[in-house]
Amino acid sequence: MTRHHRPWDYLIVTASNDLQADSYRSQIEVRRSIGQLTQAREVMVIPDLEGRRIGSGGSTIECLRQLIARERATNPSDSAGAILGRLRVLILHAGGDSRRLPAYSPCGKLFVPLPGESHSALGSTLFDRLAPGFLALPPGGDGQVVVAAGDALIDFDPSHLDLAGSGVTALGGFSTPEEASRHGVFCPGVRGSVRLFMQKPTLAEQAAAGALNRQKQAILDIGVMSLDASAATRLLSVFCEMDTLAWKPRIKEAMLAAGVDMYREICCALGTEAALPHYLREVRRSGGTMDDKLLKELFEELRPIPLNVHILERCSFLHFGATRQLITNGIALLTHDEGSAPEETVLSMNNAMEAGGSIEGHDSWIEGCRISAPLHLKRRSVFTGVDVVSPLEAPEGACIDISEGVDRHGAPARFVRCYGVDDTFKHAVDKGATFCGTPLARWMEKLGVSETDLWPAPCGMPACFRPNRLRRRQNPGGAGSGSSMWRKRQPMTRRGSLRPIGIARPRLPRWSTRPPFMLAALPPARMRSSDRWCDSSAPAAHSPRAILRMPWRVRLSAAA
Repeated sequence: MTRHHRPWDYLIVTASNDLQADSYRSQIEVRRSIGQLTQAREVMVIPDLEGRRIGSGGSTIECLRQLIARERATNPSDSAGAILGRLRVLILHAGGDSRRLPAYSPCGKLFVPLPGESHSALGSTLFDRLAPGFLALPPGGDGQVVVAAGDALIDFDPSHLDLAGSGVTALGGFSTPEEASRHGVFCPGVRGSVRLFMQKPTLAEQAAAGALNRQKQAILDIGVMSLDASAATRLLSVFCEMDTLAWKPRIKEAMLAAGVDMYREICCALGTEAALPHYLREVRRSGGTMDDKLLKELFEELRPIPLNVHILERCSFLHFGATRQLITNGIALLTHDEGSAPEETVLSMNNAMEAGGSIEGHDSWIEGCRISAPLHLKRRSVFTGVDVVSPLEAPEGACIDISEGVDRHGAPARFVRCYGVDDTFKHAVDKGATFCGTPLARWMEKLGVSETDLWPAPCGMPACFRPNRLRRRQNPGGAGSGSSMWRKRQPMTRRGSLRPIGIARPRLPRWSTRPPFMLAALPPARMRSSDRWCDSSAPAAHSPRAILRMPWRVRLSAAA
């Protein structure tokens, strides 16, 4: 076997918590059982430490820790450097909290279903499109650790790449300064080296730092980097005690509080011209909250790692990190695959069409639903996991996702979230948070409610829509009547937030992502256009379930 085709020793997929990791393992086991992912000798799924979101950098270090511990089980005397020097490892990150993509927050961005043809009975997900390309990457030196982001579909030719450089070799592609201002940017040096790495720099900052070439193009970070054994070992030593592999206490505390990002806290420290003021500025601009003293220590230890960039001749990427991008980039993906724009722009995937069911509309996304009545979707609508049993019309930009799980007490529950296509759930009320396309502060003012009406106690996550004291009444005027009113009500008896969903839900969302033998056991959540809104304390046989992250309630009835 040639060096170029040396197989991978490990493919590691990261997860947010133990339950999500169990779901990923089941998905990967199914793929392995039908002959996929054979390029890797072993596949592991590693959850974030203590079920906390520790960032892509923290997750990368945790993967290295567990990998070395696994290898030392058979070779206890081997050093971390020796172990990493003989292995090829691909780490694929699942994509974080997905607060800009709430419909797929439990499964992570990595397992978002994608439109288009699939050669497998499993259908196609972002993982299924990404993994083959990453597994085709060429080897580096004697050891290699590739770290890749799982929130964007990257199209490039890996056959001509050279990843054998010392230190870290990242992949980059030319982009406009406007596009680069929303991502990471490399300032190139001589012979492929990087002078500076910048996070979301303005156009003026790109020009001042010499990040633009003569054609006024920037080199965009596409979220793939290859570390040689020396760089991976050094990275591990910065964050962990090498003799025990234990996290250094101060770093662990800071990481559990705010996470360690691979690009923010690590890559911004690298580069031949990197300096502490630049590092602190980039970390702060990107939202880092680690104290200056600890950042200074990290900078001094990380800075010696060489950083290089390999510029791809041809590269395109489609992000699936926000609700709107499901539609826009889903259509772009079909256009790329089919060679022309699709005639049908309602992206329908994994849906069960029953007698009397139909879907009309355009520029919308519907996935994992049972359709037994006409459904009309206006532009930019997203429906996931909904059982439509009577005619229903969705207004422009309306999003509804329904999925099953368990509540905080372990009882079966369904989670229903309704929001607007551009709501991100990342910002606080005073920082531009929106609900159904309206600034949340203005929405609250119109309704005459205060923050204490919506959030009786601090939740620690200022952007989340927590205990809900509002309900919506919809008049029975037929599908699409749009007649509704909002009014204040007593506190709900059952409450929740997005974070407990991700922790408590034991499976990937919706029946469409599960093996066929599991479908029969999953009762649908039904949505009727004529449903009235009722009190959650009503002792009905099928009482409404708590909804999370939005101030309204939907009545659900279990399947008969």
